[in-house]
Amino acid sequence: MSSPYLLKSRHGIYYFRLVIPVPLRVVIGKTELRRSLKTRSKREALLKSARLLLEAQELLGSAEGRGTGSDPTPAFTGATRPPSNTTLSAPVPTLSQFFESYRQFQLVQGVSLKTLDDKEAVVRLLLFICQDKRIDYYTIGDAKLFREKALLLPPLALRTLQKHPNKVLSDLIGKVEPTISITTYNNYIKNLSTIFSYAQKEEILYSNPFANMRIKNPVRVSSYRDVFTPSEVALIFKKTSHYRESKQSFKYWLPRLAYYTGARLNELCQLCKQDIKLINDVPCIHIQAVSPNQRIKNSSSERAIPLHSKLVEFGFNEWVENQDNQIFPMLRYSDKHGYSATPSRWFGRFKADIGLFEDGAGKKDFHSFRHTVADELKQKGVSENLIGGILGHTTGGINNTRYGKDFKPEVLKPVIELLAHCR
Repeated sequence: MSSPYLLKSRHGIYYFRLVIPVPLRVVIGKTELRRSLKTRSKREALLKSARLLLEAQELLGSAEGRGTGSDPTPAFTGATRPPSNTTLSAPVPTLSQFFESYRQFQLVQGVSLKTLDDKEAVVRLLLFICQDKRIDYYTIGDAKLFREKALLLPPLALRTLQKHPNKVLSDLIGKVEPTISITTYNNYIKNLSTIFSYAQKEEILYSNPFANMRIKNPVRVSSYRDVFTPSEVALIFKKTSHYRESKQSFKYWLPRLAYYTGARLNELCQLCKQDIKLINDVPCIHIQAVSPNQRIKNSSSERAIPLHSKLVEFGFNEWVENQDNQIFPMLRYSDKHGYSATPSRWFGRFKADIGLFEDGAGKKDFHSFRHTVADELKQKGVSENLIGGILGHTTGGINNTRYGKDFKPEVLKPVIELLAHCR
């Protein structure tokens, strides 16, 4: 959904514009709120407009007569105060209108575009099934109808609807097998419940119809994504060995880094020279978000992972020294995917080319390296807290330190060395 609050002048400058609902125009004294954002950058304009939208909503809310003694919102001077005897209520937004303000507020909070696009896709699906209406008009009946229809959809339904917005549900339901998994459905509900919960906090609605709509999944969480076997890791290393000195050297390094760190794909793709450092005399890879375009999933994700001796043997330190700043300068950044888009697409094709197809109930993709590390350490008796310290999971217990979170690098070093020395 493009922002309905942004306009672009013929000079390329973005403006914020909000049309005042007809019942409030006499009270506010304006037909619209308009302000220059003084930028040609759409991303910057979205962030600025999110702040203005919140201020505008406060101004509209004051028309209820609750704040007749307060000054007008500073960003929109010139608007009149509502009379003390007004009984007008601020208009309740439709779901699509509410999601637009929610999306912009989340951008201000630093939520990634990919996460917001995923939520938007599920909102689109709800609009397909139950139509767009005031957000407080959605009921438990709508939630049940969503469940009924969503569980009949094929796995790529959201992508199909995004590419072909003119399609109807009957074009998708019952056309192919299999349908979406319970895990996928529960992820849909999680996103919708989060959005409606935010509307509750904003006092726009009283109850969340999607709060208890998840389905208990009989499949164990550990089986959702399979781990790599030692022979598969060896095969991946063998088939990527010739990329070491090529212009696509990320194909050599990323699988090896993933196997010996358990780090997420984008955490590795965005590494800079300053992230490879000595901490308490232990060579480490510092997963952090301090350089431009670096980002991490949450505060627990910042961590120092001791450098495995095998990575040193592979020559990783020498590789880092030969780079100017970014460890993988051939990778390009995007707001939605960070630096991981190209490597993710490559590994998807690569695993098929070497015959590494899905096996069993789960699936195998680049993220399977992370599951492989967790499983291998678990099988060797490593505690959950120590595994969490390496993977960047919240583990509780010991107070966080600046670099090591729950555990210092010298504590994690012997743990990381337990990972098998594949070639």
